[in-house]
Amino acid sequence: MAIVAITHAPDYENDVVVGAVREALSFIFPGGLADLVRPGFTVALKVNMLMGKDPGRAITTHPALVRAVCLEVMRCGGRPLIIDSPGGPYTANFLKAAYEKCGFVAVAKETGATLNYDLALAKVSLATGTPISSAELLAPAMRADVLINLPKLKTHGLTTMTCAVKNMFGLIPGLTKIEYHMRTPMIEDFCAALVGIAELAAPELTIVDAIEAMEGEGPSGGRPKHLGYILASRNMHALDMVAAKIMGLELAEVPTIVAAERAFGGSSTWVSYDEIELRGISPAKHQLQRPQAASRAHLLDGFLPRRLADKVALYLQPRPRFSPKLCISCNICVQSCPPKALRMKKGEIPELVLRDCIRCFCCQELCPEHAIDVQRSWLARLLIKY
Repeated sequence: MAIVAITHAPDYENDVVVGAVREALSFIFPGGLADLVRPGFTVALKVNMLMGKDPGRAITTHPALVRAVCLEVMRCGGRPLIIDSPGGPYTANFLKAAYEKCGFVAVAKETGATLNYDLALAKVSLATGTPISSAELLAPAMRADVLINLPKLKTHGLTTMTCAVKNMFGLIPGLTKIEYHMRTPMIEDFCAALVGIAELAAPELTIVDAIEAMEGEGPSGGRPKHLGYILASRNMHALDMVAAKIMGLELAEVPTIVAAERAFGGSSTWVSYDEIELRGISPAKHQLQRPQAASRAHLLDGFLPRRLADKVALYLQPRPRFSPKLCISCNICVQSCPPKALRMKKGEIPELVLRDCIRCFCCQELCPEHAIDVQRSWLARLLIKY
C-alpha cells in the first residue's frame, strides 16, 4: 500500500501553503517531517527549474512551496539545499540567473536555505529493473541526508505529463540531458530511462505544486490551470498515477507510468492504482488540455501496412513550428537540439530537417521567447478527427 496525501491550497499566500504542506505531511508521517529529517541533516530540495521564468507562468515550482518546505525542514533542525540543473549549460552563472528569476534567491534570503552552486557529479549505480543501471547525477543531491522531490504538475509534449518521476531528470547535469534523448529517441525507451534515473535518485519524499498547474503546450509553452492542490507521497509512481487521474488522463496515456509498470509490475514493490490509499480531500474531476504532440503517435496504424505507414507517418507526426514574430534568432533551439535537426541562418528563423527530427521537442521546451509550438499537418489533424 502507498499513501498519497491531497490537501487544499487555493492560492500561494505563504500561510496557506505552509498549512497545506504541514497537513499533507501529517497524513504521511505520524510525527510530521521530523520522522524523516533529523537535526543536522542536509536536505536537498529538488525543484523544477526548467528555465529562469517568473513563477506566475507556472513553468517552475512556485517559490511559496519551496519556502514552506524549507521552513518545515528547519523546524526539524535540518539544513535545506535548493538544487536543480535547468535546461542549458550547467554553470554557476546560468544557475544564478535561473535562481533569481524563479524566485529562489528570495526564498534563500528569507529562510536561510542554501542555493546549490556545487557543480560536482556523482556516479550512482544500482540494479533498477530498467535499461539504466548507472548515471552521473548532481553530487550535492546524492550526498544529502534526505532528498525531497518538489515537482510542478504540468502537461508535457513528449511525456504527456511531468510530475514526480520526470522531475528527477533534472538531476542529470545540463546538456548531458541531450545525450539521453539521442540514446533513446523512441518514447518508450526514453521513459524507461526516466524511470531508471528516478530509481537511482530515490527521493525519500515528493511534494507536488499543483496549485497552479499547466495545461496545453507544456512544459514551458502552456497556460496556467488552477487546481488548488498540494500532493505528497513517499512513492513517486503512486503519486504520478494520482496526478494523472487529477489531470483527466488515463494511466495508459502517460508513458512514464507505463514504463514503470512494465519494469516493476507484478513485483512486491509495485502498487497498482487500486492499492493506493488517498488521504485528505477528494479532488474534483479536471480535464486539462493536452499538448498537440500527445495525440496518437502513429496515425496510420490499421490503415496501411506498417512499413509503408512508418514512411508516410514521417510527414504526419507532430513537428515544431517557429513563429517569425516571436523568434529572436537566439540560437538556443539549435544548440539544444539532440539530433542537430535544426539549421539557422543569421537573422532568420530556424529550419527543420524533418528526417532528422526525433520529436523530443527540446527546442520548444527551452525556447526563452515561447516562439515554438507543436503542430500537425492538415491531413494529420483530419485523420485524428475522423
